[in-house]
Amino acid sequence: MRRLLTMCVLAGFLSQPALAARKPPLVPPRITLQALAALPSSTPQRFRVTLQFDNQNTEPLTIKAIDFKLKIASEGIVDGESYLGLVVGALDQQTITLELRSEIVSSLSRLQAFTQGPSNTLPYEIYGTVTLDRRPKVKGEVPFRSSGDAPLTTIRER
Repeated sequence: MRRLLTMCVLAGFLSQPALAARKPPLVPPRITLQALAALPSSTPQRFRVTLQFDNQNTEPLTIKAIDFKLKIASEGIVDGESYLGLVVGALDQQTITLELRSEIVSSLSRLQAFTQGPSNTLPYEIYGTVTLDRRPKVKGEVPFRSSGDAPLTTIRER
């Protein structure tokens, strides 16, 4: 009996390093809209968006692609997608800038009417999927969603 108890205790101690070596579960990156710029008028309306990727993991993330919808104020949804190959370091942040087009956003002047405060911010919601490269595992699509306020600027023709 004593020998069995000793073996169980010993097995428990030996299994501790294996448990400690197990990686914590993957936390999806937090993706937020940092800036929204309306480009010179055209049909469809064009926007330049700056997205921030915040990696809250203790290991780097390789982001292969992003597919998203950006809801601006109450005025419509802008679809976006990009194939990135972006590496975000452990506990680090990266920004990217994308150019998007939308026929749904009715007009720039109407959109400007929804801006708030001296910094001309607009409420937004962004949601979609981000594709992570998790080698040797299979690539994984991870859903994301966030909302907040982002400044709206306009870029005039030169």
